[in-house]
Amino acid sequence: MKKTIGMILTLALMLTALCGTASAADTGGEAGGAFDGQLREENGMMQPMLQYSDMRAADYSNDGSDILRYCVYVETDHDTDQDGMADLVKVLVQVPRAAAEGRFQAAAIYDPTPYGAGTVEEFTEDDTALYIEEEFDYSQLYNPGTKRTPAGEMSTLEAAREASPQDWNYTVPNSGETGYSYAQNYDYFLIRGFAVVEASGIGTYGSEGFELCGTDLECDSHKCVVEWLTGDRVAYTDKTHNIAVKADWSNGSVAMTGCSYGGTLPFEVATTGVEGLKTIIPYAGIASWYDYTNSQGVPIIFDVNYTDYLAAYNCGGTFLDDDWTVPNELYGAYLWQVSRDQEATNGDYAPVWEKMDYSVLTDKINCPALVVQGLNDFNVMTKHADLMMQAFEKAGQPAKLVLHQDGHNVLDGLMVNGELWEETVNRWLSHWLYGVDNGAENMAAVTVQSNIDGEFRTYDSWRDFEYAEMPVYAEEDFTEISTEGLAEYAYQFTSGENEGLAGQKGMEYYYATLDRPLGALYEIDVPEGTTICGVPEIHVKMKTDVTDKDGLMVTAVLIDIADEGEPFHAFMVKDRLNNTLPRKTFDTYDLGGGYGEKPLKRYVQSRTTSKCVTFGWTDLCNPGKGYSSSEYTESEDLQAGQLYDYTFYMLPTAYTVAPGHHLMLMLTSWDPYRAFLDEDFSIDPEMSSSMSDYQYAFTVDNSSLRAMIPLG
Repeated sequence: MKKTIGMILTLALMLTALCGTASAADTGGEAGGAFDGQLREENGMMQPMLQYSDMRAADYSNDGSDILRYCVYVETDHDTDQDGMADLVKVLVQVPRAAAEGRFQAAAIYDPTPYGAGTVEEFTEDDTALYIEEEFDYSQLYNPGTKRTPAGEMSTLEAAREASPQDWNYTVPNSGETGYSYAQNYDYFLIRGFAVVEASGIGTYGSEGFELCGTDLECDSHKCVVEWLTGDRVAYTDKTHNIAVKADWSNGSVAMTGCSYGGTLPFEVATTGVEGLKTIIPYAGIASWYDYTNSQGVPIIFDVNYTDYLAAYNCGGTFLDDDWTVPNELYGAYLWQVSRDQEATNGDYAPVWEKMDYSVLTDKINCPALVVQGLNDFNVMTKHADLMMQAFEKAGQPAKLVLHQDGHNVLDGLMVNGELWEETVNRWLSHWLYGVDNGAENMAAVTVQSNIDGEFRTYDSWRDFEYAEMPVYAEEDFTEISTEGLAEYAYQFTSGENEGLAGQKGMEYYYATLDRPLGALYEIDVPEGTTICGVPEIHVKMKTDVTDKDGLMVTAVLIDIADEGEPFHAFMVKDRLNNTLPRKTFDTYDLGGGYGEKPLKRYVQSRTTSKCVTFGWTDLCNPGKGYSSSEYTESEDLQAGQLYDYTFYMLPTAYTVAPGHHLMLMLTSWDPYRAFLDEDFSIDPEMSSSMSDYQYAFTVDNSSLRAMIPLG
């Protein structure tokens, strides 16, 4: 790529001339490295300019460090914990000393992951240990609270001089975790002149207020941090002395990034249109909490409610004592209320979900996005990336999509299109945050890692491919599928107690061998070398005699199988919730700034006899449900024995069916790898006290089966 010098470099030189160089007395110590503190751009990317210093070192001090570290407390607009004062959010700042000295102004990379401050052990011991069964009025969360009056002001240099490493190197109560666990994930960028900011939001450890997972108030607390970075909001050096501190080092340009929950918050904040948010890079972010916990009218995780669990997991700021033994009772009532309200929907889209659906909040989006999603992610699945790509398109904002073969993970240390992923992100951030003219905005609309050879290929668009109808073969006109015996079978399979199934490839083998009456397998005739790219649709007519229940799952899975059942190699994740591919180190790269080398890795394929391509789930009681959450309606009254039209909108995918392979369609009832149908339901038959409530059967009209496949 042509070498360019961004206009920001000229600005940095002007600032140097105007401001001069601060003395050691001003800064609390000389800079420790040989770098002169000026932004360095080459080949369209920011280059190392700082000497690395380890924030975790036992003898760490800001004195002598090219990187200054300190914490501030950003004031929000709400008093969610009702203590009379507006909630404060604790923020860890890592900033180049040269920016704090005024030799240039730094752009900020902001990771808002709530887990970073420290998680609450009570979640793993008892999901509902904090819950109090009392009615809670959500409107009281919106009380403004009293704002503080600054008693003075402190510069970044002064705040850094007063900072203690214990502000970020603390031990989290009970769990023993180290605070700000994600703070070192961005050392590559920190060395290159970007500031790095980490905040976990209201209600998390070190902050005030309630952890309100998925809500507009959670979003607002992170929006407030962005506003502080742009100079539009006040922050304090601590919770008690009211000494204000500005982001006097900031150029007002912010990028938000993170993975999973941390990838969700960039989506949330982008929908606010906050000034200064120049771009987001979400990894495996949630677009809609409805679509995380439900699919087409049916719950698809262990319980329909989930945000209350996640809030409780991160609610370290809601305890009234240092040892986390006395929780705020008001918060306990909130957790119980939101849990009850979500559970009452039993898979149906409702106002409680609409408020946490960012894919429909498009009016204010005003920044570009680089959306990264794993094709084998069974935690936050590909539909979320697709929904947000549509949202950004509707908002008229550029968005690029990168689909990789890993599961619930980031891409650090991997090569993408022949370039280290960190360099791709560097190029993107250098353009949007520092104005470097490097053509990053011309990145391919879609970059997809092939399931065949692991190479990345680019496409001009996403979801614009032509659909082709593929024949589906069945040996009989109708097939009945029943849940009777499914719990026992699934328990034996997943526990390995069934001797004939032990040692097989888990989930893939379960679906590929499930036989009647528990499931049905159909062969789909696809042309050799077919590449699926988009949202496959399975159209079918089904009927049931069960008309007095709701939330009855029907599952569809497309499975790749080699002819004659021969084994082959595929990208196979090893765990569902934290699923990742095995990796192999093949080289190293120098991080720069004296940090040293880090490993370069590639994904490794595993031997298998089948590979799940994509999934779909719908409610037997909800025929006619669409793909988008805005199309969902409540369950309807079914007539016993009457055929209804159903469409499984499968998870978006990009998958090539290799020569000598064919696709199978599997239909079954509930999916033991996704959902337990209520809090009492278990695949262990000895624990299934309410299992009889979910005994049901349905009949598939095989002549109606149609597979509509988007061809890439």
